[in-house]
Amino acid sequence: GHSAIRRSNLQSKVTRDRAMASSPPPPPPPHPLPTQIPLTPKPDPDAPQSPSPVPSTSLIPKLEPIALTPELCDVYRRELEPSPDGHPDLTGHLHFTQHQIDAVPADHRLVVSNPQPEPNPQGSIPPAHSDTSVSSSSSTAKKRARGGEMVRVNTVTPQDHIHFRSLVRRARLTFEALRGIYQREESYDGGPRNRFDLRASSKMLSRGLWLYRDVRIVGPIPGVLVGDAFHYRAELCVVGLHCTPQAGIGYIPASLVSEGHPVATSIVSSGGYLDDEDNGQVLVYSGSGGRQRNRVEHHADQTLERGNLALHYSCHYGVEVRVIRCHACDSSPSRKVYVYDGLYKAVSSTYEPGKSGRHVCKYTLVRIPGQEELGSSNWCLAKDIKDKLLANQALPPGYISPDLSNGREVLRVPVFNGVDHESSLLDFDYIARPEFPLPLSRVKQQHWGCHCVTSPCGPECGCVIKNGGGGPVYNEDGTLVRGRPVVYECGALCGCPMSCGNRATQRGMKHTLEVFRSMETEWGARTLDLIQPGAFVCEYSGDVVVTTGECEFAMDEGSVIDPKRFPKRWTEWGDASPALVGDDDDRVPRPQFPHFQEPGYVLDVSRRRNLASYISHSCTPNVFVQYVVRGGENESCPHLMVFAMDAIPPMRELSIDYGMDDQQICA
Repeated sequence: GHSAIRRSNLQSKVTRDRAMASSPPPPPPPHPLPTQIPLTPKPDPDAPQSPSPVPSTSLIPKLEPIALTPELCDVYRRELEPSPDGHPDLTGHLHFTQHQIDAVPADHRLVVSNPQPEPNPQGSIPPAHSDTSVSSSSSTAKKRARGGEMVRVNTVTPQDHIHFRSLVRRARLTFEALRGIYQREESYDGGPRNRFDLRASSKMLSRGLWLYRDVRIVGPIPGVLVGDAFHYRAELCVVGLHCTPQAGIGYIPASLVSEGHPVATSIVSSGGYLDDEDNGQVLVYSGSGGRQRNRVEHHADQTLERGNLALHYSCHYGVEVRVIRCHACDSSPSRKVYVYDGLYKAVSSTYEPGKSGRHVCKYTLVRIPGQEELGSSNWCLAKDIKDKLLANQALPPGYISPDLSNGREVLRVPVFNGVDHESSLLDFDYIARPEFPLPLSRVKQQHWGCHCVTSPCGPECGCVIKNGGGGPVYNEDGTLVRGRPVVYECGALCGCPMSCGNRATQRGMKHTLEVFRSMETEWGARTLDLIQPGAFVCEYSGDVVVTTGECEFAMDEGSVIDPKRFPKRWTEWGDASPALVGDDDDRVPRPQFPHFQEPGYVLDVSRRRNLASYISHSCTPNVFVQYVVRGGENESCPHLMVFAMDAIPPMRELSIDYGMDDQQICA
């Protein structure tokens, strides 16, 4: 019956993270990361194999941090070779973003060792660099430390997962807020286009906001899920998924590995080399070097050094490697998207002539079984479904309806059930937008709404002024600049056209969403498109019931959505204060939010509803509710607009914080 919509969707989600149901992030777990790990040579293929694909955890000697000396800086600059999808503007940021390392006493000497590996039977190995000694300089300034302990995360409890997921989300929110601030500053000044992502990551690094800087993690990154999508390489560094904003191979230097050999921990595959091959489960990856920028073929032999040598030793020792694939994407602000596709093992390392005739370092990586579905595969699946919807073709097996909305939404809302034969949701009436009561005084309506005749409305617009200042409410692409108690949009009584930038939620859904049957949430909602952070997703709809006095409703009663019960997650969106408070760059205008009374209604979804009613609960949500009032509307009945809190990849379930607690769910 209809009561299943709230209780089943919320209870199954909350059960997974019930200990963390409140809004504030939990305290750190007592042992958030495991101890250091050793490297052991990959066993002989003829020897008995361990059933576990991941080496066991034990101790290795702790190593001193690298001294940041002028000589060592020169060595590192030579190591930072541009990657196929690099950008010229990255050069000035590399030293700051990758090598902020503690200085050591002047008499300390560091030995950087790249010993000669054993010859590979499948191809000859070129000579590696010999041992090099460099001295520290007493004038080296203290920088933020980068830890040298190698660790692997073997097991994560549900509580730990929620904690680390919250950390990753907070870091990504800060990054996106900073990036938006820097971009808007330059657009106001009319200055040239700059790498706002690098400015944001550099600011976060200087404030100690990069994650996991105190350790070198081999294997999965806590709080990062397979399939997570990122718009910028710099964001990969912020969350600890990759350690360099430009080079394709991230690795741990030989000086920090007890065996004296560098090991690779992550690669970014962009398919930019002539010898690359990729079918998802097996990736043939070409090493770096030997190729001019924006060219596919090699003009010189590659050498087995730096990242190439590290990936060779990852193959030698059987160390798993995080694989991030780069795809072209028109819907991304960077025109690229980086998808984390999980852990792979390098099973072969060769050095032989490639298709261009030059010697190439080639590595064959095989995906470790037992992981979540390949993120890049989900993109292909979602695209196939959308193409069939647009062409009015038959959908794949399991789809029980091509459009739940029956044409009431701008885009179709398909329904998928690959679990059982349940189809009761098709019996409900679909209402795309709630029907709010008119304001009590129609006389005042003539004073509501702006009289702008141009688009977009400028700072003199009455609706914009009601938002409290602090710049525009929406960016040029329609994404929300910052969460607010309420957003005042232009409405039906305003003179501006529908193309006005202050009407972002009035033009319907921009992303294809579907309702699907799940073993966890019974019914849920997910996206078939990549959704940008801050983008409008959909609106909650149902029959409006005006409330008076102390009348309250519980959201988990099965048929009622109470706007007042949503936690104020809007406060997290667009907030860059962790990186700017107390800093010289704290010059962002602070909006003076107007006082807004709480909504005076609830939504009854027992008879009529829309797809938003199937969004499930999570303590680490990827969407949030923003109140929106349009010019001339009743302010006690704001719209419940859903905005993206993260970059949400295709086939990712939408989740929101309903403010539920254990007692409500288990009652």
